Amino acid sequence: MTRIHVAVDHGGYELGRRLAERATAAGFDVHWHGADVLDPGDDYPIFCVRVGQAVVTDQDAGVDAFGVLVLDDAVAGVVAANKVNGARAVTTASPRAAMHARAVVDANVLVLDGIAYEESAWLNVAAFVTAPMEQTVERGRQILQIEEFENAGTIEGWAIQLEPEQILRTYT
Repeated sequence: MTRIHVAVDHGGYELGRRLAERATAAGFDVHWHGADVLDPGDDYPIFCVRVGQAVVTDQDAGVDAFGVLVLDDAVAGVVAANKVNGARAVTTASPRAAMHARAVVDANVLVLDGIAYEESAWLNVAAFVTAPMEQTVERGRQILQIEEFENAGTIEGWAIQLEPEQILRTYT
């Protein structure tokens, strides 16, 4: 069962709660990392970090997990969530873009604006958490290069020689 870690700030509280309810009703294992009640003075970074860490921890343990953040300012949330080593956060404008973000960069955290229409937001979430990553040498190599820079501060190209079966072992 796919796990979805959800958190919101004041600007996305209502929409985030509704999306979490819809995800639960659709059969996803939803974990709430946001405030229990609306707090107009809360700050987004802690929610982004919590969700990013939860997703990375689960994925490292072999759990099929994703994050969904609903914030007053989605772009700021993308920046904050991407500070977590292993988190690949994106914001998308359509279900097609959400699927593309999964396929191309194996994105694992979706960040939405709190003012989004519920139906549009839900379609983005559903597309994001069900779309696969492209299982190609090229995509795997590119993601490994990003991870290499994230961890070592350089891209030396050590991932260039990967064979298709190595990519499948690494990303499945």
